[in-house]
Amino acid sequence: MSISDTLVVIIKAFAVFSVLLFIGAFLRAKIRLFQKLYLPACVIGGFLGLIVGPNVLNLIPVSGDVMEVASSLPGVLIVPVLAAVPMCMQRSGGIDLRKQRDIITMFSILTGGCFLQFVIGLLVNLGYSAAGGESYSTFGLELAFGFCGGHGMAGSLGSALKDLNAPYWEVAQGVASTSATVGLIGAIVVGVVMLNMAVRKGYTSVMKGGEGISEDFRLGYYRPVDEKRPSLGVQTTISNSIETLSLHMALLLAASGGAYIIGNWVSSLNIGILSAMSTWFYAMILMAVFWMIIQAFKIDFLFDEEVKNKITGFLSDYIIVAAIMSIPIDLVLTYWIPMLIMFTVGMAITICVCYFIGKKYFREYWFEKVLGPFGSNTGVYVSGMLLTKMADPELRTPALKDYALGYTLASFVNTPLMALMVSVTFMQGPLMGVFVALVISVICFIPIVLFCRR
Repeated sequence: MSISDTLVVIIKAFAVFSVLLFIGAFLRAKIRLFQKLYLPACVIGGFLGLIVGPNVLNLIPVSGDVMEVASSLPGVLIVPVLAAVPMCMQRSGGIDLRKQRDIITMFSILTGGCFLQFVIGLLVNLGYSAAGGESYSTFGLELAFGFCGGHGMAGSLGSALKDLNAPYWEVAQGVASTSATVGLIGAIVVGVVMLNMAVRKGYTSVMKGGEGISEDFRLGYYRPVDEKRPSLGVQTTISNSIETLSLHMALLLAASGGAYIIGNWVSSLNIGILSAMSTWFYAMILMAVFWMIIQAFKIDFLFDEEVKNKITGFLSDYIIVAAIMSIPIDLVLTYWIPMLIMFTVGMAITICVCYFIGKKYFREYWFEKVLGPFGSNTGVYVSGMLLTKMADPELRTPALKDYALGYTLASFVNTPLMALMVSVTFMQGPLMGVFVALVISVICFIPIVLFCRR
């Protein structure tokens, strides 16, 4: 196939994904169940594509080339998405963590809980294999990649395993996408149940119901009657020189392209575990270097965090719809028994970690602050934000602020460590993966035991 033909296939694939996104947004705005679950259009569209596509009912003619793009796209687009993590990061200062103990607790629950999910998933792998079931060496990593990372990180797991030449990378990506979907729905359903129980028991300080969520948030779009719609971000450059979006994309793609060069160079040197690290790990490192240089030259004012977030959100929509649409459902269902065990135990342990540790160590508004890390560790950041706003719609408590700060710290630590988990488990086996994840989890919980008691 020529380069021109390849580009045509990519355009056709994006056309399919775009139609699914349009339909997903329409269904979210019209179907009450989707509104109650706050399902994103990309998830709805992705499952629609999966059901009517060649992997299930085969009702629409989607070529094999387009499906190949769908399965490969998440692993490619996740590189610039994760490269964006250090971008627009502010210099340290202004936050004294010694006086913000609840932020330390938030970080510990988010990170320690994430790596405890790795322990659970890999133990299910070991137990299922010991009982005579067939599995693959990294099965179990999908729990944390799906629950804590969401559909975007499900693509990053597939990308990492593909870089390692793991023959089962598509299956792992499918299992991780399934995990992300279970977690996303579970975050809302279980979170609302927890909130209702807390209201009855008097645990909530502010909220006595969920009326604080706006109609726009439920429908998934801003109506014309709204007086003010949020801005996409600040325009930092003049268009006759370079578009603001082009400048931001240029930095993201420069870091992504450089990461492929570095990754290939490190692999050629065969430097132990570094050779097994995924491309998006090097993209984050390179972006951190780029950003320090940009700050040193005092031109960081040219970059806006909201613009960056909208670009990564745009890419994530396509990552998610492609990842779900391309789930190899027949192969994934081969592992339905260990998946069911993994999801059930993972959800139960996550609830216990967030609830009991939060109740014991958060110094004020403990229940409102529990909802953020619970939503994030089973769904995505927005799930935690949604649940927190249900409990505190007028933001009378510092719960949402502490959650945002704790999540920022956790995301910067979690992402490279999750890349490490893939490499360690693939190279050394699930037992070593359990050991490493358990050590990281314990280390994360030590600070709250030492410094965050009431």
